[in-house]
Amino acid sequence: METALIIPLYVFLILGILQLGLIAQARVMAKYAAYRAVRVGAMHNASPKAMEAAAVFHLMPVLTDSQGKKILPNDSSSRVVMKYGRLLGENSLGVGQMVKVVICGPTDSELSGSGGQALAAGHQSALHGRGSRNEVDFDDPRLMISEEENQDPQTGPGMRQYNRLRLRAQVQLLYRMPIPFANWIITRTYLGATLPSVLMMTQKGVPNKPSTATQASAVRTLEAAKIYTIPINVSYAMRMQSNFFLNKFALPKSNECIHYKP
Repeated sequence: METALIIPLYVFLILGILQLGLIAQARVMAKYAAYRAVRVGAMHNASPKAMEAAAVFHLMPVLTDSQGKKILPNDSSSRVVMKYGRLLGENSLGVGQMVKVVICGPTDSELSGSGGQALAAGHQSALHGRGSRNEVDFDDPRLMISEEENQDPQTGPGMRQYNRLRLRAQVQLLYRMPIPFANWIITRTYLGATLPSVLMMTQKGVPNKPSTATQASAVRTLEAAKIYTIPINVSYAMRMQSNFFLNKFALPKSNECIHYKP
């Protein structure tokens, strides 16, 4: 009887440790993928498609097969190419993208000179009196350096001016957990299905933003189809090394990145 009582708990403990270890690995890889995605975006005019491709490529070591049961090896160039092409095709499971890159900034209002605490418009037409507002020079010092003094270095005009040439992006990964039983428990815990409301991970501590609600809804929809996932959101920022072309790669109207309050 003692064995019957202890074995299920022991098995869950072992499986849970393995799954939590894989989640920790996935978070580390997601942080690296965010860095690589932002670097590609900085070099390629903030192209969303190029950033997403870079993120998927660098997340390959933690992304499972289409059945969600195992992580395929990357031990040859042919397997890497095959797996990369398949992952790009399977990035959506009908609930949105499993690997999504969201541009946090600069937003369109930051460059157009509109919105709250607006700075002067920053684009070719505004600075030089010629050209259009579709192109923003990444190496124009007047877009980065503020002449105002004695301002808060974190939130003042100087920092807001500098942020207009700094690409900030977030990799939003719906990580598919491969360890049986532990994946179900962790997903249910995330959704708060067996917890009091004060402990729900999708409620307290997370701002009520559409992106957060959509992510939790995707986890719930996949859980109903016996696909167990957990969101991993990591951000990175890097100074642009190429011009913004707003008519080619439009910037978001607002910051839709997910941020956790302390």
